[in-house]
Order: sequence, then C-alpha cells, then structure tokens
Amino acid sequence: MSRVCKYLWRFTNYLVTRSEHRKTIKILNQMTDAELMDIGISRCDISRMIWLDEDKTMKGRGKQ
Repeated sequence: MSRVCKYLWRFTNYLVTRSEHRKTIKILNQMTDAELMDIGISRCDISRMIWLDEDKTMKGRGKQ
C-alpha cells in the first residue's frame, strides 16, 4: 500500500473513532450526576474513560 493510501486510511480511521467518541461523550454529558453514579462513573471520568491510552498512542493506526 502506498504512503498516501496508508495516510488516508489512518486519517479516515481517526475521524470515525473521533466521531464515535464524541457521540458517547455527548450522551454521557447529558446524563445527570445521579445517573452517572448509577453506572459507576463521575463527570470528571468521562473523557478519561472514552479516550483510552491506546487511542492517544495509536492515532488512527487501527489494531496492530
């Protein structure tokens, strides 16, 4: 696969992952503190739980 194709694939994968994460964050942020506590998380945990270390280091590379 050429470098351009790899870059485009990585960029597309990144955009899809980012979109999914943003949707999840939006849903969780719309919940009340009581609802969040019912599922075992607090408001300050939302971003940390959604954006895993793997997401930060892989940056759209996919599963390896």
